Amino acid sequence: MRERSRIFVLLCYTFIMYIIYAILGAIMASLGTIFAKFGLKGVDANLLTAIRGIVMAIIVSIAALSFGKVSVASLSTLSSRQWLYVILSGVGGALSWIFFYHALASGSAITVTVIDKLSILFTSVLAFLFLTEKITFQSGVGLIFITLGTILVAIPFDKITHLVR
Repeated sequence: MRERSRIFVLLCYTFIMYIIYAILGAIMASLGTIFAKFGLKGVDANLLTAIRGIVMAIIVSIAALSFGKVSVASLSTLSSRQWLYVILSGVGGALSWIFFYHALASGSAITVTVIDKLSILFTSVLAFLFLTEKITFQSGVGLIFITLGTILVAIPFDKITHLVR
């Protein structure tokens, strides 16, 4: 019985920690957007994106090194396929930043961020198609609400009513 209790506590801890990390990630992304909007005044979006990338690379590298996650041995264990996907992920992330900062330079932080969060919808569809992950009825309804919420935030109401007529 004690072993079951330990397993239950470990599962609860794991479940709670990923939610806490996800919330902290969302808060940090929000702060990053607000600080970027302040920083974009009079600065080229590409320059700001490049500086942000350098700062992030330094912070992430320090974190990985301090946790003992980066070494020649660990890097050599990656297959060529894993390297390809990591590189493609980096390219996708970099292009995302570039497009996001160009949008943020001329659009409002709220509208740009809400449209950017359509990545939730795109990721869900791609995960369904390529990773064979399931989209349940509940998550499908949530994705529809995300899409409708994006439309409501990004498109002025008078233009929405004009489209409906």
